[in-house]
Amino acid sequence: MTLIAPGSDAPRPRRAVLAPLRAISGLILFTFALTHFLNHALGLISIDAMQAAQDIRLGITRSLPGTSLLIGAAAVHFVLGISAFLRARTRRKGVTRWVQLGFGLLIPIFLLRHIIGTRGVHEMFGVADTYTYALWAMWPNEAANQAALMLLVWVHGCIGMHHWLNQHLWYRRLHPLWIGLAVAIPLLAFGGFNAAGRVRSLQGGFANPFSAEQFAIINHTFDTFATGYYALLGTAVVIWAALILRDRLARKITVSYTDGPRIHTPKGRTLLEISQQNRIPHASVCGGRARCSTCRVRVMEGLSDLAPPSDIETRVLARVGAPDNVRLACQIRPQADLAISTLLPANAAGRTDPQDRYHWGVEREVTILFADLRGFTRMSEGRLSFDVVFLLNQFLGRMAETIEDSSGYVDKFMGDGIMAIFGMETSAEQGARQALGAARAMGGVLEALNQSLAGELATPLQMGIGIHTGPAILGRIGASHRTEAAARITALGETVNLASRLESLTKDHGVQVLVSDRTLTIAALPVPDAMTPHQITVRGISQPVAAHTALLAASLPG
Repeated sequence: MTLIAPGSDAPRPRRAVLAPLRAISGLILFTFALTHFLNHALGLISIDAMQAAQDIRLGITRSLPGTSLLIGAAAVHFVLGISAFLRARTRRKGVTRWVQLGFGLLIPIFLLRHIIGTRGVHEMFGVADTYTYALWAMWPNEAANQAALMLLVWVHGCIGMHHWLNQHLWYRRLHPLWIGLAVAIPLLAFGGFNAAGRVRSLQGGFANPFSAEQFAIINHTFDTFATGYYALLGTAVVIWAALILRDRLARKITVSYTDGPRIHTPKGRTLLEISQQNRIPHASVCGGRARCSTCRVRVMEGLSDLAPPSDIETRVLARVGAPDNVRLACQIRPQADLAISTLLPANAAGRTDPQDRYHWGVEREVTILFADLRGFTRMSEGRLSFDVVFLLNQFLGRMAETIEDSSGYVDKFMGDGIMAIFGMETSAEQGARQALGAARAMGGVLEALNQSLAGELATPLQMGIGIHTGPAILGRIGASHRTEAAARITALGETVNLASRLESLTKDHGVQVLVSDRTLTIAALPVPDAMTPHQITVRGISQPVAAHTALLAASLPG
């Protein structure tokens, strides 16, 4: 990994390092704040309950590992916060991002006094900073500052946690719960602090542990640290203003948008930042982190002046089969005049539910299951259309219910067949196991159907099932602003084709199920003796595919 000069169009792998550092350091600090808030809330019970919980917390946070972890996390998070502030000149942020950044920069102003008045006096003068002492020191004169600090810390942390976790389906499903907790926890915390402060005031009798000289040292220490922070923050503001001035005075390049404006902009910004800074609609689902291809553009003029695509950009463009003159706007930093054409409509991105990642497509390792009713064409000959539809609905309806009961997703019905996806929101291992479990259950459902329909069928129903695990692209195909709600998710890719071909080969092998060894390996389940290994020749694939056959689905592992 190499460092590059600012404004270069070379790859910037530091983002891959900074993002985890920001998340990890933020999570450590949020955990500390959360436990502190919950500790405060125990004041609604008693001061003794607060102190008992604090003794446990301090045993962790004031140990050498705990202290080192907190100091390291705070330092990293602060440096990254200042860095984000300096970069904010070229990046339009939402309201919540600006609130998060602003609150983060205000936190140290209130936090310094709190730290010096608690752990600071403990380290300098040996004062036991128990809750009884803290309530004497802070109630009621410091209550407003304490409330402001709690508000700043909590809002800043909750916004960060929301942006970090919002990509996970389980978090989005429980969104009302998180909102409730985000409101309840600080209210309970300040309520506990308030109740305990009033009780302590009524009790009285706490002797001032400081001499006049010690009190002067405390104030001097606070003034020194506060002055240092104000100087640091002021320096950051000056640098920020200087960078803006440099951008305004720097030599400009011209970016021309097909059927759009011509923008004169300083060098050093990504094309996506140029669009956003100049309020030009530009699709970008992942926020400019090269995790999608929605910001891609066709370079009409100036392609030779752009640096070659980085590895990450090359991989993303390869997935969509982009030609050489298509680049990711979030990855290129024009150093000369450029003419481009955006390829995806930004207004469609604006209409899309931001929580629906399937609108633009995601790549995941999933397990695909195909099931097909054998000999249905012959079976339907001579039957009334009502009987044919009834029979097909019985089979497909029961199989769909079984798939969904096994945590699968019914992709589509294809005549007398069905396609399902497993592992869309879980691990690949869990998805493979769910698919095998669904196939076993489908075998049982087929037997039950044959028993219930025995009087109507000349021969029992038979089916074939093919199962394979691998990478697939999942997305809402055919979605538009009118059909978005109705568009179902489907899977695309070689994994789907292979699963379908395995299903069609079950008839040639005279078995009910064909499972690729890839699925069995991912599932990490012992292969029963009743299953037979094969090297399957699949049309369109040069190498044989290792798979196992099962005469009946009941023989599958689970």
